[in-house]
Amino acid sequence: MSDNNTLVLNSLKTSPNGLTAYQILNLLQKTKPIKPMTIYRSLENLTKKGLIHKTNKNKTFHLCEASHNCTISEAHEHNSVFVVCDKCGLTEELKSNLFSTTIKKIKSKKKFDLKKFKLEITTICKDCD
Repeated sequence: MSDNNTLVLNSLKTSPNGLTAYQILNLLQKTKPIKPMTIYRSLENLTKKGLIHKTNKNKTFHLCEASHNCTISEAHEHNSVFVVCDKCGLTEELKSNLFSTTIKKIKSKKKFDLKKFKLEITTICKDCD
């Protein structure tokens, strides 16, 4: 894995609430001159390897909960399921086994392949309720 990928991954490890691409850029520019495109390339590489996920609601990147036990060179795949608070943006990755089992049983009229999916649930967290 490249040094830049490692830097991006380590920045996400220090942020339990996730970070946007520009938050990662600002954080890393404090110690190294780095360009936005470099960040985007690293985020794309880490996403493809399954080590991080991006939420659509708040455009933040999060360390994959399943990747905590992976070495930096290991890649893995699973269906990600996130719950995101509509008010404060708090985000949590849920265990996806139940969702995977249920969604794989759904028959798509338009021939969508539901074996691989990303699910994002928006709701209100306990603190904002």
